[in-house]
Amino acid sequence: MTSGIGSGSNPDTRIQLNGANGLSVLVIPAFKHPKRVSWSLPPSKSHMIRWIALAAQSRSETELRFSGIPGEDICSMAHCMGKLGAKLDRKRDRWLVRGGLDGNGANRVVLDCGNSATTARVVTSIAAGLRGTFLIDGDESLRSRDSAELNAALRSLGCNITSDTMPFSISGPIHTGSATVDEAKSSQTITGLMLASPGYPEGARIRVEGEGVSRGYRELTIDICRSCGWGGSIDSRSIDIGQWEVKTPEIVEIPEEISLLPLSLLFDKLHGTKSLEVDLVNSDPWIMEAVNTAMSCNGGQVDLRDASDIIAPAAAIMALGGGGTIVGSSHARGKESDRIESTSRMLSSFGISSDERSDGLFIPGDQVPISPSKPVDCKGDHRLAMTSIVLATAVGAEVQGEQICSVTHPDFIEMLLGEKGGL
Repeated sequence: MTSGIGSGSNPDTRIQLNGANGLSVLVIPAFKHPKRVSWSLPPSKSHMIRWIALAAQSRSETELRFSGIPGEDICSMAHCMGKLGAKLDRKRDRWLVRGGLDGNGANRVVLDCGNSATTARVVTSIAAGLRGTFLIDGDESLRSRDSAELNAALRSLGCNITSDTMPFSISGPIHTGSATVDEAKSSQTITGLMLASPGYPEGARIRVEGEGVSRGYRELTIDICRSCGWGGSIDSRSIDIGQWEVKTPEIVEIPEEISLLPLSLLFDKLHGTKSLEVDLVNSDPWIMEAVNTAMSCNGGQVDLRDASDIIAPAAAIMALGGGGTIVGSSHARGKESDRIESTSRMLSSFGISSDERSDGLFIPGDQVPISPSKPVDCKGDHRLAMTSIVLATAVGAEVQGEQICSVTHPDFIEMLLGEKGGL
């Protein structure tokens, strides 16, 4: 996907990296006369992580085709599956995955999940089905996140887990039984259990409580599992996983990361450029509905119950437009940062006011960003970093910890600000 949107026009302007408190600072000049650049989206990490997990448990070879550069979260998943015995041949626009996990009998094999909570939930669940002891770990951000919901479910299925925060050890395998999951907190627990279930010889029964959030990710997991041979039963209150064998297609086309679309739309609002055109065939309908509502909101509500990943750019778009209230996103407080609080603080750095609520933000409309007086702290959150960088293109800013963008979009900075972007 490509489209004409803007970049700076001064060829003599260069990005600068300065040291501050041990972190790099990206110095971004304001774009004066935006020109056309090629705006691209990376492969969807939600799709690719799920397909890697299942392909690693298949007896055949699966070819994953995509455009763009896979983010570090995807690479973390690939690394962990490689540690467990899967073979991955990484080419520029396709990865070949040969299944065959052989982690049985392992003794404290370290599975480093990087910054990826999805990877952590899936890898922990897969390790639970193997005979051995595994150490689950991640970066500083992931170590600060709570794994209690998934770990409680796995303990009820017979696993020994030493802690609910990383690093922790897990020893399996699981036993036949049932576990209870609260979907109001996250969809990742069910995703982890479902993707790991081919390694559970006698299956498991999952009781579901709470009003689900991020339902698109849950449905994506179920759809991909069904396409690979899962035939278990599911209703609103339970999932009967059952015993099943993974049979992946020979070729899988990975769609683009649609959750990053609001960043291009925010750029459009700032610079008056033409919006990126998107192939909506494989797009998450909940995310697209939230994006469209945020774009057209005029003092109303934007429900991000199923699209909390876009809260930062959505809030900025609403501030530049008619304003409104973001609701339904209390679970965003448990992301890489407390994404409600950190979004409000980030906007404030640019002179944009907002009122923090328990499940979202109230955002007045018709606001104009200003250049921050000090480096913007992204709190180790890639979505805040990318939103800050886009805002900075209008007013100039220093953004701290910008390297975290590579978690999802490795060439984001180069695309927008580097030689390809015209600076």
